[in-house]
Amino acid sequence: MSAMRFDRPPPDPLGQALGFLLSWNGQRIARTFAEGLEPLGLRPPHFGVLSLLAAAPGQTQQALVERSMIDPSTMVKIIDELEEFGLAERRVDPEDRRKRSIHLTAGGRKTLTRARGVAERTAEQIFAPLDERERETLRQLLRKLSVGQADD
Repeated sequence: MSAMRFDRPPPDPLGQALGFLLSWNGQRIARTFAEGLEPLGLRPPHFGVLSLLAAAPGQTQQALVERSMIDPSTMVKIIDELEEFGLAERRVDPEDRRKRSIHLTAGGRKTLTRARGVAERTAEQIFAPLDERERETLRQLLRKLSVGQADD
């Protein structure tokens, strides 16, 4: 974990630096979410893959890599862990027996529901100072930054 402190806002001049504020808040959110998932035995990448599997059951590992921001070797490890935890299973793909499709188990669906609750509580805690309009503005601005669009 980071040695950065999150018990109070960053002091000036750091508190005036946009890049620092984005980084600090990102780390704070990531840490808060990771801590919330710990009692479930999960880490944020597990949550992401479980969410992708729930949205489109039966994906191959390759499809999961393409849809996520996770490299292939890390994806294999995450799926191995999810299988070990009894949350997902590899099955022979009915369309191509050389491939394995990944599916949530009943336990995986139940755990994902609990993990989504953690995500919702984390978001509520972090974004509590913002009203709904401010949250939507922040979402739009962050999405704009994420695709690198300049405002003309």
